[in-house]
Amino acid sequence: MRFLILLLILLLVPAAQGAVLEISDMKTTVHVAEKAHFKYEITLRNLIDKPLVPGVSELGLQKVENPKFLIFPIPLGERRGEVDVENLKAYSGNMNFKSYYEKCEDYSSIYYEIWYPIEPFGERTVVVEFDADIVEKGLLFKSITFPVGSDIEVKNLQISISSDWNLCYREGDIKSHTEQPHRILHSGIFHAAASIAPHPRLCSLLGNSFSPRADHSLCH
Repeated sequence: MRFLILLLILLLVPAAQGAVLEISDMKTTVHVAEKAHFKYEITLRNLIDKPLVPGVSELGLQKVENPKFLIFPIPLGERRGEVDVENLKAYSGNMNFKSYYEKCEDYSSIYYEIWYPIEPFGERTVVVEFDADIVEKGLLFKSITFPVGSDIEVKNLQISISSDWNLCYREGDIKSHTEQPHRILHSGIFHAAASIAPHPRLCSLLGNSFSPRADHSLCH
């Protein structure tokens, strides 16, 4: 018992002096189909000279929906809400970690727990995967909007989007997470759209309908 109390003191005292843990790399891979499959490859880095137990970490997810006229989405008066998640798992190599999610009023929180220490100044890479009912479907396109970030500061962020349809648009407003370290839904917003249209001009028009800035279109 004394050892556990001493360990907790060693782990908690540095937190009062500054950051003790960061995400040195976060690679987010999303495949857009009827639902979106998310895969986060998260490298946690211990910033102190003592072993550190990460504990519970959080990812945020939010669904953005536009009202429709018949089957056609109208890009006005969007609604934001919680997301249904399936097939959630978290692992590192052959180690599996506890993972679960909770729905809040207008977003969902995904949690993964790591109770194994990271060596002083060491790293551990964790993979979090799940399927999310977050795809907005139209007659000729599918679109996805999701927050990017974590409850831990992210140093390097990579995002990769794929789809069986033609990916024609992507836009992200990614900024330093240190500005709002406890507001994971405000660390950045990423948008992408895929079209069934094979023609580049039509694909570009569908992509541009999501934003007035045409330079974000992936079509050529």
